[in-house]
Amino acid sequence: MKIPPQCSFFRLTIQTYIHPTESADKLEAALKGIIRLSTINVERQNNMLVGKSSQIESLSMVYEQTRARRSVSVLRRMLLHNLESNTTFLLLNKQAAAAGVVSLIDRESESPLGGIRIEIQCHPIQQVIDWLTYAMHAD
Repeated sequence: MKIPPQCSFFRLTIQTYIHPTESADKLEAALKGIIRLSTINVERQNNMLVGKSSQIESLSMVYEQTRARRSVSVLRRMLLHNLESNTTFLLLNKQAAAAGVVSLIDRESESPLGGIRIEIQCHPIQQVIDWLTYAMHAD
């Protein structure tokens, strides 16, 4: 893994809606499986699970799996399309995440139970986008 950039400010927020047919505990485990740090705090807010991290390394699973699945270019397009100021986001398939798999989706409607939104705030954000989507070899 390429060394992550140093941001003067970094915040990651991961969130998903809890449907009545879903187990909040299983969803929380899925969030923590995708964002693999013990420092992630997950809170239940109404019908939402919201996790936060201040460590860029929490994106290591996204970094590794987008390379393994050869979807770096899709991730780059998504991050640039969703870019606003020093914030961007990506969406993951919730069912795949429950199985520990990073599967990118363009819209929440692509996942029957909705998606998982990962919002990234960083200054400068372009360094994080470049780090996540740096192609070690052609996709």
